[in-house]
Amino acid sequence: KSDNHQIFAMEGGTAAMCYIFDSLEANRLLYPGDKIALLVPIFTPYLDIPELPRYNFEVVNIYASEFNEEGRHTWQYPKEELDKLGDKDIKLACIVNPSNPPSVAINEESMEYIKKIVEKNNPNLMIVTDDVYGTFSDKFKSLMITMPYNTIGVYSYSKYFGVTGWRLGTIALHENNVFGKLIKELPYSIRKRTMRRYADLNTVPENVPFIDRIVADSRQVSLNHTAGLSTPQQVQMAFFSAFTLIDKENNYKDKTINICKTRKKLLFDSLDIGINENENDASYYTQIDLL
Repeated sequence: KSDNHQIFAMEGGTAAMCYIFDSLEANRLLYPGDKIALLVPIFTPYLDIPELPRYNFEVVNIYASEFNEEGRHTWQYPKEELDKLGDKDIKLACIVNPSNPPSVAINEESMEYIKKIVEKNNPNLMIVTDDVYGTFSDKFKSLMITMPYNTIGVYSYSKYFGVTGWRLGTIALHENNVFGKLIKELPYSIRKRTMRRYADLNTVPENVPFIDRIVADSRQVSLNHTAGLSTPQQVQMAFFSAFTLIDKENNYKDKTINICKTRKKLLFDSLDIGINENENDASYYTQIDLL
């Protein structure tokens, strides 16, 4: 628990994606055929999951189609694209921030514009922000900070510490959130069904917070007591967390950022391509237009 955010440690960012979509469906916050938005480019499973027969969502793509004066991608979102989020029929928006594959963070202006559009036109919008590359960016702010009420966050220890095989990640959700509000507003016939589903978790099942439902759903509810990380994974995550807390000057973070920047510069210099300097660029990945 941190700054009124409740945190579920689980098996990497990929597990977080699976668990979130599972719980959105299990709690009837999303139905097959519902309209969702994807801020693209995005990690390909976010493109693939909505097409599975289980979900079959109608997808609205919001394109990071902005170009600079030199005609090169900035990987930012024009206002006319972000305006699409004002459609009340869009129930969920998914974003990877910084993006994948360009690994560019949304700029401050766009963050504020998203907040303005959602608050004015679509206040019940649920947002999933996948921030696994956030710690590689000098200048990064999550939608969990800008819009904590609407946003559930995904983060990966595996990426930051270079141990992807360990499968270490977290889901974070503010105590006061739109997911809980929408669950309470569902018709009684639906709430009755979910009350049966979570009856073993609380004498008043309706009071089970959405993040606790995600924990339980990750183990088909009946195996809730085994949810989350194995003991060795928990110990490894504790070591990483302690290491970061001790490193008060952020030496490790600065070093990883510099490694990414140096690696990118070597690539671009070797190809004789000028780097487009961008304060929002995490330099974790890059995208080169071969044509």
